[in-house]
Amino acid sequence: MKVYREFMNILIAPDKFKGSLSSLEVCEIIKNTILAKYPKYNVSTMPMADGGEGSLEVLSETLGAEEVKMFVKDSLFRTITASYLRKGNVAFIEMAAASGLQLIKESQRNPLYTTTYGTGQLIKHAVKNRVTEVYLFVGGSATNDAGMGMLQALGFQFLDANGEDLFGIGENMNAVTKIIKPENPLDFQLKVICDVENEFSGKNGAAYVYGPQKGANVEEVEILDQGLVNMAVRFREDLGKDISSIKGSGAAGGIAGGALAGLNTELLPGIETIMQLVDFDQKMKEIDLVITGEGKLDSQTLSGKLIAGVAHKLKENNIPLVVFCGKNELNDTELEVLGVQSTYALLDDKTTEIEAMNNAKDLLPKRVEEWLSI
Repeated sequence: MKVYREFMNILIAPDKFKGSLSSLEVCEIIKNTILAKYPKYNVSTMPMADGGEGSLEVLSETLGAEEVKMFVKDSLFRTITASYLRKGNVAFIEMAAASGLQLIKESQRNPLYTTTYGTGQLIKHAVKNRVTEVYLFVGGSATNDAGMGMLQALGFQFLDANGEDLFGIGENMNAVTKIIKPENPLDFQLKVICDVENEFSGKNGAAYVYGPQKGANVEEVEILDQGLVNMAVRFREDLGKDISSIKGSGAAGGIAGGALAGLNTELLPGIETIMQLVDFDQKMKEIDLVITGEGKLDSQTLSGKLIAGVAHKLKENNIPLVVFCGKNELNDTELEVLGVQSTYALLDDKTTEIEAMNNAKDLLPKRVEEWLSI
């Protein structure tokens, strides 16, 4: 590594290496390896996330927020323990904590029968305990119910043609003929964190794009999409909100659209929101060099992932950026345009992808040592 001066301020701010290392582990490995060779350097860590799964772990570490545990219903309406973070009158909730795909077996996955009710329970508990602002991170859901379950937990009613209550699952979206608002709605600001731009329904909507990942077959995807079309009509006629063409409304099985229609909601991009919450701009004022990383550098990295957000900030401030990753699919030109000074991947000609994932704890310090020895 080029030693710019005898003493350097280095910030380590990586995302997780999915399937192998958490962002906290990546931080510690890189920090310890640097300090072993340059003990006088001031090396600080800031575990990061892109707004998806793992965001709460990052915020807990960085913000020192309090963890609140409670019983909720999972996406199959089974009782589980889930948690959210609270700092003052602000709550941070991961949809995946209650309604996540990872909570149910592969054989049980079918978005016709899953619900976001548990996510609504987390929100309700927070607001009932004097929270006025809720950040909802919506990655990794098992659901496609347009937020019916969440809204139901918050006091909304969904009626069929006979005036009977419908439970908030994907299959029931088609049967909704009337939505009734709660008489005494909870007063809070909801900020839905998502980076997808999918519309509510249609070929680029929630069901067609993400339904198959959640266990829906071709026929079930069509049923879900028809249900989303019906829900968009009901949201417009009963709640006065037309969300059908809003980009991002299809996020997480349409929960973003349901939130926009029924609650005081704002959609926010994940990376920018995380960087704002951890006060990344302020941290940069004290830094000479930044190290970041994630599991895979690919075409998505150029726009929607954490590294692009970090690189953009650093480019504006002329701060060099070094990247460590599991696998690199970008060429030198793409990396240069992104603003990356140098890149080191765990996967090379001598290492298979499986080996790189299984041995990440051993390979990462070796790559850091390679960088330090240049």
